[in-house]
Amino acid sequence: MNNASSDCRMRPGKTRVVEIVGPAGAGKTTLYQALNCYTETVRLGNFPDVRKLVDAPFFISNGLQLMPSLLRLYRRDSRQLSRREFAWMTILNGWPALIDAESNHGHKLIVLDQGPVYLLAEMQLFGPVYLRQRAAASLWQDLCSRWSTALRMVVWLDAPDDVLLDRIRTRQQDHLVKTQPADKGYEFLDRYRTEYERLLTVLTAKIEGLRVLRFDTGRQKPQDIVNRFLSEISC
Repeated sequence: MNNASSDCRMRPGKTRVVEIVGPAGAGKTTLYQALNCYTETVRLGNFPDVRKLVDAPFFISNGLQLMPSLLRLYRRDSRQLSRREFAWMTILNGWPALIDAESNHGHKLIVLDQGPVYLLAEMQLFGPVYLRQRAAASLWQDLCSRWSTALRMVVWLDAPDDVLLDRIRTRQQDHLVKTQPADKGYEFLDRYRTEYERLLTVLTAKIEGLRVLRFDTGRQKPQDIVNRFLSEISC
């Protein structure tokens, strides 16, 4: 199924971010790699890397900015943020301003296969308990608001559960549910699907003009999805 508004406005003049989301096995990497042939139209990107020295100033400045809010929320009966989770929170906090700055350099539309929606979902599903309670609501609202000028479109890929589970089991890379019973696999997929749906409801209400394109990769071929996507961003 493919739902898209006929309004194709993507706010020219600003660096625009499109994120590909969906449960495991939905075809996110396949679509992302297929778009590599269209670098004149899009730029494939990824978030700042905490392991790279060149990105150290980003993590230091934005991590320090975020720290007071995290300390106010922290509870001793909850585990601490892992280093990776703290890096993710820092990225959610500071990356939009970095992207906004790129607008001054004429950069193209940026396509991400792991962006703010993915990071928000991971933190909401698996982050420390204290960040998933009501007291943290204002922090999450602030982080979502920071993406209001950058995130312009979400490409939502999905497929029937049996198709997704078969793809997970037959591809080479490991996965948490690769050897689990089918019911456990379906539960895992539905958990992500439900969280993505919740986040997209929140984000579309908060970000004016945010568009969501939906594709069933069990029925639609990758090239057909690429063609539809390119037609949408060129409107």
